[in-house]
Amino acid sequence: MASVQGALSQAMVTRRRLVLAIAGAALLGALAYLHDPPWLITQTTGLRGWEQRPGQPRYRWSGGHASFFVPSGSGTFDLPVSTTFEPRDMRPMLVTVTVDDELAARVVLTGDEWTRMRVVLPPPGGRRVRRIDVRTSVTREDNHGVRIGEIETVPKG
Repeated sequence: MASVQGALSQAMVTRRRLVLAIAGAALLGALAYLHDPPWLITQTTGLRGWEQRPGQPRYRWSGGHASFFVPSGSGTFDLPVSTTFEPRDMRPMLVTVTVDDELAARVVLTGDEWTRMRVVLPPPGGRRVRRIDVRTSVTREDNHGVRIGEIETVPKG
């Protein structure tokens, strides 16, 4: 059989296959890493910095929608929430908490006292973290939703 002008040598074909195999393995590794990256637990959106007033628990203000992550094995926890009620804005506020887009808890705030929302996580799945979303039906002045306190783990039993 006559050689075809410009045909690739066997060495070049083997090298190309090796490069494609390495690139494919690197892509699969990157996708697996991004499915459950270790830094995800530190990510938040829609939350301001931590604040604490004398005699009050530590908290962060949310906007109308905030999200953060918790370890998937956290089980059940209480999420303390409160908001402000001032003469110019006394509207009740519906607060909804979802876990990975599934409804977990809902409460209507009608006063400025702290309310604990009980959140039960589903059994751990294939990821190390669960995304918690907090949505409010209204926001107050300066896009304040709710004050979110530190998570309080509920003991098993």
